Amino acid sequence: MNENENVVCTQGLAKKYGQVFAVDHVDMHIQKGAVYGFVGENGSGKTTIIRLLMGLALPTAGTYDLFGENCKSKKIYDVRKKISAIVEAPSLVPSMTAKQNLRYACMYYGIKDDEKLIEESLKSVGLGDTGKKTVKNFSLGMRQRLGIALLLLNKPELMLLDEPMNGLDPSGVAELRDLIISLNKKGITFLISSHILSELEKVATHYGFISHGKLLKEISAEDLISECQKAIDLRYRDIPLLEEKLRAIGMKDLKVTPNEIRVFDEITPLDLLTKLHKQGIEITDIRTLEMSVEEYYLSLIGGQANA
Repeated sequence: MNENENVVCTQGLAKKYGQVFAVDHVDMHIQKGAVYGFVGENGSGKTTIIRLLMGLALPTAGTYDLFGENCKSKKIYDVRKKISAIVEAPSLVPSMTAKQNLRYACMYYGIKDDEKLIEESLKSVGLGDTGKKTVKNFSLGMRQRLGIALLLLNKPELMLLDEPMNGLDPSGVAELRDLIISLNKKGITFLISSHILSELEKVATHYGFISHGKLLKEISAEDLISECQKAIDLRYRDIPLLEEKLRAIGMKDLKVTPNEIRVFDEITPLDLLTKLHKQGIEITDIRTLEMSVEEYYLSLIGGQANA
C-alpha cells in the first residue's frame, strides 16, 4: 500500500436509528500515515462511525473499505486485526497493575503472553516504571496511556481514538499529544475524535468535519491553514502611500485605518511583500489574522445551516 492510499474509505455510509440518521451517507477517506482529526459536536456521528468501522454496528446503507478490503468481504475480519480502537473509554481492570492489565489483555485477545512485548508496550507509553501501583491509583492521563499500551499489543497499523483527551489536565493532554506524534512517526495511522480542538491542531495532518451525521468537509492541515488565513495586517509610516501601492498591485479588498491597512485579498504574505518591494515599499511590521479550527468548524456549520 502506497503512502497516498487510503486505509479507510467509506462510500455513502449510513446508520439510522428509528427515523433519524446518526450517520448520513458519509464519504470519508483516511490516508496511510495520517493523523485524521475528526471534528464534530456531541451526537454528530463520530462515535457511530468508529463503531461501524470496528464491526460493532452494521450500516443501514453504504459500505466501507479497510486497507483496500470491502466490509462485505470475508477477509474484513483478518483486516481488522490491523486496527485497534478505544471507543469512549479504555477497558482496564482497576485492581490490577499496568503489567497485569496487559497480561490479561494478551490472554483475552489470544496473544501469546510475551513479557518483552508487554514491557515494550508499557515503555512506549511512558509507563515502564509503574511497578506494583494499581490502575485505580493512576491519574486519568496514565489510564489513557495504558489504554493505548493495550492497543499496541497487536502491533496495529491504524488506531481509532474516541475523545481520548476528555477530562485530562493540561499535562495529561500534552503527554498524550506527544505519544500520538511519536507513534505516528513509527508508522501508525490515527483517527482521533476530539472536542479539544486547540490540541488537535498540534497533531492532525488531515481533518474531517461532521455535523448531524453529515460529513461537511475533508481537508489537509496544510490547506486548512491556507483557508483559515483571513487577513494580512500591514503597518507603514505613510499609510496613504501604502494604500496607493496596494491598489497599484491589484489589491482591492482593503480596510484602511490611520495606523494600518488590513488586506483581505487572497494572497500570501510572502507574495504581498515581494510585490510591495518592487513598488519601493519596505514593510517591517506585518501579521496574519487566522481562524482557529473551532472557528473554521463553526463557519462550516453556519454555511450548512444557511444553504
